[in-house]
Amino acid sequence: MDVNKKKILKAVLLVILIIIILLLGLLFLRGKSFSKYKKNINTSGTTEIAKPIFEVSGSQNILIDGIEDTVYDFSVRNYNDSGVSEVALNYYIQIENNSDADLTFQLTKNGRLVNLTNNKTSLISLSGLDRKSDDYQLTIKYSNNTAITNDIVGNVQVKVEAVQAEIE
Repeated sequence: MDVNKKKILKAVLLVILIIIILLLGLLFLRGKSFSKYKKNINTSGTTEIAKPIFEVSGSQNILIDGIEDTVYDFSVRNYNDSGVSEVALNYYIQIENNSDADLTFQLTKNGRLVNLTNNKTSLISLSGLDRKSDDYQLTIKYSNNTAITNDIVGNVQVKVEAVQAEIE
């Protein structure tokens, strides 16, 4: 009987060894571990947002008489009394004709002709950190018959929209 007990004991030890090996293999294959490491680091920080400055100046209302070309002067700049823009800006100018008159527009920037596509410019860059001003002159030409005595009903709007330039 001693031999049978040894065989049974060897079989039981072999089964326990196989179970332990299977359990360890499962733990490694599933990627779970019983150890854990955790560290908390408390930090604080402050940020400042760059200040954009974009000003358009010009008279609010002008009269289009239909007899002579009408000239409207305005300027776009990246500074005011409180400082200079800290970021570069891209802007475009759009001219909207909400009148009954057949008007054509000619825009010049600092004395040079600006191309208008559907009464809108392409994007124009305005750098930051140094004072810059662009002077514009919009010439409004009346194309209808000048002998018509009806008033021109409606208005012409000059819209200038700016966005922050992307940093490259």
